[in-house]
Amino acid sequence: MAVDVSLIRAYNNGLVAVSAFGDSNPTLPTDGVAALSGDLAEVGAISEDGVTEATSQDRTDLFIWQGSTLARRIPGQFVKTFTFAAAETNLTTIGVQFPGSTITQTATGVTVEEVAPVTDIRSWVLHGIDGTRGLRIVVPLGEVTERGDVVWSNSEITVYEWTLSCYVDQSGVVAYRYYVDDALSS
Repeated sequence: MAVDVSLIRAYNNGLVAVSAFGDSNPTLPTDGVAALSGDLAEVGAISEDGVTEATSQDRTDLFIWQGSTLARRIPGQFVKTFTFAAAETNLTTIGVQFPGSTITQTATGVTVEEVAPVTDIRSWVLHGIDGTRGLRIVVPLGEVTERGDVVWSNSEITVYEWTLSCYVDQSGVVAYRYYVDDALSS
């Protein structure tokens, strides 16, 4: 079997962007190269761990009487998540961290009147870059369903760690992927 190291990718740069709270119809990209619309705001710097994508799907095993052997595995519940830590404190990250809270920009900064998080389904774009190659993932319906501890430390930066859960859109899709890569083009 031949190995082609030119096909190995390391997406070590990029961005994460999100639509505004309550925006149910943002303009989303339909390719991997167009500039993002003004409906999306970048969350800013992402911690050195980058973005972790996870996929899980339950399966139900069906066995037959003859030999008590496995005859089939029926697919069940499917979950797609992305985990990352936003390293900037800005209006976008504060809004995602405290959905439903009253956030007011003041002359000295921002005031947050924090309440229990509300349902906050938004559109997201995750864009990875490897040199001239890119991978853009558009999540039309996603929600931060887990928030990590926010640590104040003299040895680490303060980050907002989030797990983004992807929900199915009207077309039955949880994420649209756009690979910008000459090695894959026709």
